[in-house]
Amino acid sequence: MLQLEHLKKSYNKTEILKDISYTFNKGQLYPVLGGQGAGRTTLLECINGDLPLDSGEIIIKEKGKIFLASKQSVLPMYITGYEFIEMLCDMGRKTREPEYYFGKVRLSEDARDMLICDYSFEEKKRLQLAAFLVQKPYVMMFDEPLDYCTEEYISDFLNVVEAMKDDHIIIITTGLLDISQRISDDALVLNNGELNVVSKETMEIPEIKQAVM
Repeated sequence: MLQLEHLKKSYNKTEILKDISYTFNKGQLYPVLGGQGAGRTTLLECINGDLPLDSGEIIIKEKGKIFLASKQSVLPMYITGYEFIEMLCDMGRKTREPEYYFGKVRLSEDARDMLICDYSFEEKKRLQLAAFLVQKPYVMMFDEPLDYCTEEYISDFLNVVEAMKDDHIIIITTGLLDISQRISDDALVLNNGELNVVSKETMEIPEIKQAVM
């Protein structure tokens, strides 16, 4: 369980998050859908502890780790992908060989031996996903990892997180309705600083769908 209680965050007197309360449960994929400037990144950074809250509380199970894969990938640039995952495996317990994780996320053999600074956007996201597989955080958050990407990459990414969801809380932000609907039937819509659940049935109402889009 990850519980948000009355989260508020403002910048220069502009409210970005307004009294957000929600409970995320293990075993589900959560798309957070919102337009540019809606506060999706701010929400994830507050949950991750990168930004201080103005008020509110974040409650997580004891020793539950939260990791965020930011939109602008924060990765070591001047080592290879293989060296990065090998380092994480050496630091962890009960991990497998790096090749296992690369195979899971379908990162090409050529990319594994490239410097991370030479990776494409999708290759960096595959590498972040491999890192999460090694580290196994309780809450995995991805900031806009799927928007305007190739079909092959989107399918590979969703296959991996779908297989992982039973033991984790997985939150994925997007600005695209079709991506949100591929992640889950229901969406968490962030708009005007408020986070609301919009069910699949409600989204099928033309006026609601148009408003969300």
